[in-house]
Amino acid sequence: MARAPSLAGVVLAGGESSRFGRDKAQEAWRGRRLIDWSIAALAPYCETIFVAGRHHSSCESVADRPRAGLGPLGGLAGALAAARERGYEHILSLPCDTPHVPPDLLRRLSKRSGAAFVASCPVIGVWPCADADLLAAWLESGQTSAVRAWTQTIGAEPVEVAEPIININRIADLERLETQFPR
Repeated sequence: MARAPSLAGVVLAGGESSRFGRDKAQEAWRGRRLIDWSIAALAPYCETIFVAGRHHSSCESVADRPRAGLGPLGGLAGALAAARERGYEHILSLPCDTPHVPPDLLRRLSKRSGAAFVASCPVIGVWPCADADLLAAWLESGQTSAVRAWTQTIGAEPVEVAEPIININRIADLERLETQFPR
């Protein structure tokens, strides 16, 4: 697949996994850790892939910005700043807990020139690196750390997908994923 020359990726992996009961990024599905599914999904589109909120042996780690504990937007802010420093124009984001991404979704997002997100799962999106400081300032000012509020603030375009995206928050979600997408 062709890579967009100015597109980096980020796997948002800094959550506490409190509903899951253990570190879900390290949980295996079909023989691969959940975090590795996300990295593999981004790889065809991104020269550089960051992991926000944790260390990973095959990717560069980035810290949340402006500080830890701000949820996915803190990880996104850190990745936007790191990608901008390396000359990227946009970043493609995935959470660590969506091992099945609909075919063609990331390709469609990677071709966008402005901010866009998946309407049913707003942590999946493409974001302009030029917004790095704006997002950090938004979070620093005490604004909500809800991704949907951020998308409205910057006028990001929602993208509809026909196929459901299952976000793994509980162990039962893995079973549902296997049922919905059998081998």
